[in-house]
Amino acid sequence: MTRRTAWGTYVYITRVLRHRLTDGTYAPGARIPSEAALCIEFGVVRSTVRRALSALQAEGLITVRAGVGRFAHAPDAQPRTRTEHIAANLRHQIETGSFRAGDALPSEKQLARRHGVSRSTARAALITLETAGLVTCVHGKGRYVRQDVPR
Repeated sequence: MTRRTAWGTYVYITRVLRHRLTDGTYAPGARIPSEAALCIEFGVVRSTVRRALSALQAEGLITVRAGVGRFAHAPDAQPRTRTEHIAANLRHQIETGSFRAGDALPSEKQLARRHGVSRSTARAALITLETAGLVTCVHGKGRYVRQDVPR
């Protein structure tokens, strides 16, 4: 029988790993523990760990070297993909106060038009911010800067 993981556990794992990446536990360039090691540490199935690692990769906090492993990315490095660029731009606006707690973010359509990308690319950037805990989604209304975002 397959072991099940509680819904949303990947968000917790993402936050823990993000904290380790930003507090220096995993220095830039350091190898991240394997999926198997993280599964054991958090007591979850591999797909849960993979989802958390994918979120960190989308945020640009880790890089993947095929056949080698995952590595901590330098936090001040330039975004490599359009998704990372859009997410970094919005994150900067949130952190500097251009978007305040409770403010609505531009829609996927607006971001896609502004950055010349597909809506799915814009959506991926917004999901990256949701996973980071900066943004909340109100279904049918849009995405908003969370009220409890640390400044």
